Amino acid sequence: MRVVTLTSLRRTWYVGAFLLLWTASIPIAEAAFRWLGDQPSLDLEGLFVSSSGSSYKLASGVDTQATWAAGRFTVHTDGLGLRCDEHRLLAVKPGDRLDVLFLGDSQGFGHGVSFVDSVAGSAAELAAREGYRFANASVGGHAALNQFALARWLAEEQRVVASNYVLLMGPLMINNTDGFTRATVGDDGRLYDRPPRAWAKIGLWAKTNLVVYGRLRDAIRNLGVGGRPQEDRQALLRLYGAGEPEEEVRRKLVRFLREVQQFAARRGAGVRVVYLPMTVEVDLEVMRRAAAVSGVNVDLDLPRRIGRAAARELGISFHDLGPVLERVHSEGDPLRLKGDFHYNPVLSRACGLSIWQDLAAVMRQ
Repeated sequence: MRVVTLTSLRRTWYVGAFLLLWTASIPIAEAAFRWLGDQPSLDLEGLFVSSSGSSYKLASGVDTQATWAAGRFTVHTDGLGLRCDEHRLLAVKPGDRLDVLFLGDSQGFGHGVSFVDSVAGSAAELAAREGYRFANASVGGHAALNQFALARWLAEEQRVVASNYVLLMGPLMINNTDGFTRATVGDDGRLYDRPPRAWAKIGLWAKTNLVVYGRLRDAIRNLGVGGRPQEDRQALLRLYGAGEPEEEVRRKLVRFLREVQQFAARRGAGVRVVYLPMTVEVDLEVMRRAAAVSGVNVDLDLPRRIGRAAARELGISFHDLGPVLERVHSEGDPLRLKGDFHYNPVLSRACGLSIWQDLAAVMRQ
């Protein structure tokens, strides 16, 4: 028979009192944060729709936002589902003519930052000042074939004419040119790997209805808790040495780029490749730890070398943003978002400027 002691009763009382006080403080904290101007995160509600050709794409006419560990950002799309500015001054309509159409994944889309602070968005706004029209078809999570399907849809069904197709390719896209990314679009317009379970639904409700939830979650993540370092480490190692043989990746990339080149040539358009390095290629500590733990030899120049060789074989211009990352890093900027490998606003705008200067030199000739 279990004996209940005075000490255990006190311990139970203390725990109960703490939980009661903590629960009672939630409404007070919620009211205080809202009074300070905080809003619950929409968590990109309504951003995605299903697409037969590309699995999923951005929905049209979206105004949404999210508040993550790195801060709050907004996403706006035009009538074709291309990311654009808040006032849609850079929106694209069926039949429009563009100087540049960007294709890419989450780095090109601008994961975690608003349009003006994204790589493609900042380049588009610089171009607009001189009368050029740039648009961004990049979608987070898309592989190369997803983006190619979207480019064909824009050209063939929406009659959008682009003079140049600029591929914003990082290591992930360079290593994934022969498969589609698949995901389930929920009724709420968000992406899911699988139908969400009860606990996930509860978490989503809290995230999108309680400011205090986001504050607590982000504070924990900023302390480095709650990530998946093992998964991140293995993914990085696959990109920089533990994946497919270099020649096989290069061969697949050449085949993909040739298809894009032929597609563009039939429309009198050019193709250019911009290499977006991961921040670990400059900020080396993450890769040093990953290599030390796994015992794998990493080659941080591998994706760049593959991309440059494939572009050279086809006579395609290759613009490397590596020097931009090195310069910004030397100035003391952390390069990436908090708890994330994607570019922060400072680095994104510096890359956007570099891309615009490279393209402007050609267009002004």
